[in-house]
Amino acid sequence: MKQKNRSGLCAAALVGLLLVCAAVAPVGAEGQLMLENANIVGGRLLIDETTGTDCCSASAGRYIGPYIPGTTYRIVVYCEYKDGNDVIGQTAQFRLQGPDGTVDTRSIWDFPIFNNNWEGTLSVDFTPEGPGTYHWELTCNEGAHSASARGDLDIR
Repeated sequence: MKQKNRSGLCAAALVGLLLVCAAVAPVGAEGQLMLENANIVGGRLLIDETTGTDCCSASAGRYIGPYIPGTTYRIVVYCEYKDGNDVIGQTAQFRLQGPDGTVDTRSIWDFPIFNNNWEGTLSVDFTPEGPGTYHWELTCNEGAHSASARGDLDIR
């Protein structure tokens, strides 16, 4: 009997903890957590040659939260290059520019015959001087195709 009561108390404590975490965790537009250990999901870049027409796409993230002095945010952008072996001799480029101008890039030269698929991340660190809205830019391109997006860090 006592053990049953304890598990009931543990379950109630766990539910309470989950409710508190849900109330204070920053949430993105799609309901995703956008900040984890000061890592911001900065967005996604995709270059896809496998669809029959070359495609570049970019989507940026957004984080809204409290200003905490001295916090360094790492903006992380997920990148993917899908090689269709139909475009030869071009360079696929991924680029992230942080709010302070810091840049991270990745270039992939499309070798003939070889499958050059790549998945990875770009990241920049940023320590805001105070509350405000800060932006980062993400771009990808290959040949005549390109895409870009702008992400937001809104801290108050």
